[in-house]
Amino acid sequence: MTVLYSILHLLVDGVCAMAMFGTFIPRDGGYFYILLYNFCAFALQMPFGVVLDALHAREEGRNRDVSLQHVKVGKKSVDIDLMTAVIGVLCTIAGAVTHPIILGIGNALFHVGGGVGTIRDRRVGTMHEDGDESDCRSRYCGNAGNGLIKRLGVFVAPGALGLYVGTILAKGGGWNPWFLGGSALMLLLCGGMLCFRLRGPASGLDIPCKSRHTQPYQGNVLRLTVCCLLVVILRSYIGMAVSFPWKTGVLMGVLSVLAVVGGKMAGGFLSAWEGSFRTAVVSLILAAVCYLFSSAMPLGLAALFLFNMTMPITLYWMVCAFSQMPGFAFGCLTFALFLGFLPGYLVVQPVWTGNVIGGAGSILSLLLLAAGIGKSRRDSVEAACDALCLPAQEIGKNRCDKEKS
Repeated sequence: MTVLYSILHLLVDGVCAMAMFGTFIPRDGGYFYILLYNFCAFALQMPFGVVLDALHAREEGRNRDVSLQHVKVGKKSVDIDLMTAVIGVLCTIAGAVTHPIILGIGNALFHVGGGVGTIRDRRVGTMHEDGDESDCRSRYCGNAGNGLIKRLGVFVAPGALGLYVGTILAKGGGWNPWFLGGSALMLLLCGGMLCFRLRGPASGLDIPCKSRHTQPYQGNVLRLTVCCLLVVILRSYIGMAVSFPWKTGVLMGVLSVLAVVGGKMAGGFLSAWEGSFRTAVVSLILAAVCYLFSSAMPLGLAALFLFNMTMPITLYWMVCAFSQMPGFAFGCLTFALFLGFLPGYLVVQPVWTGNVIGGAGSILSLLLLAAGIGKSRRDSVEAACDALCLPAQEIGKNRCDKEKS
């Protein structure tokens, strides 16, 4: 499901960009529409996430013996997260032809539903032809920590590409056919995902983050939260404040957005292999160096790639700290994105040049992340998310035993 959510992420952000730049921004009051849309799309994800967490908590109370969290529809069941994402897609399509508020609400609902759905998705690993027990366990469970951070990287990465492509199409004119095609594809994907889920709980394996097996994060949750929020605010601000002299024309724009997308995805995979804190340290130190010399195109692209590697890491740490509230964790960081957007929107002139801002922001981000988890708690984050795999291992083992019999 993560791959499908990621494709929808690209399409939803692309449609939003086409609608904003092709319809709403050129109108009178377009500058205010930018603020209105961004508030609805980013700031509202936190309250929507809280509501989604509450729905999951209620369903878990009703189905505590089964440990599956679905909304009942007759004899079938529909994933709450998927339903939220689908409603978000429908609102996005409607908002594109009505008003930026509806468009932003649709974007927020999709991101919360798709993001929490990605977090709760435990279908990681593959089933090999020999079908031994270890492969069966991998199909149903895999490693919770490694699988989670990779899925987060895959989900968050395509959004930047969708925004860029949608903006280019809207500014070039004649974007209506692309909007219709993108909307049709989104509806087709949503229909397919709903049909897949309507086949019943057996068609997928949803292991809740909230479980009696879950090991809570042992560090200072408030400190980690504040530091992660500040890092995301910095990342959002730097993304708007830093410009490159070589970034002219479509080709350089495409290379830049691919560097951002690749960095987000690579951050998730590299963290799964080498550890999230080590990945953050290396990527941010190298990003700081590359930003200082970012007037050269190769180093500028490297800076974008390296700096964005921490995006899935901060989200992963927040989910580990709030393992029973993934919607709140996801929404907190998107609210920070909105706060980082405000200085650029209000045309606050930066004190330093872009390369200095990027280099200093990278080092400050590193210091904040190190302070957030603390010197003696660097393994506690991984331990908290790895513990989420325990209930999946139990259910996976039972499924393996049934398959063998």
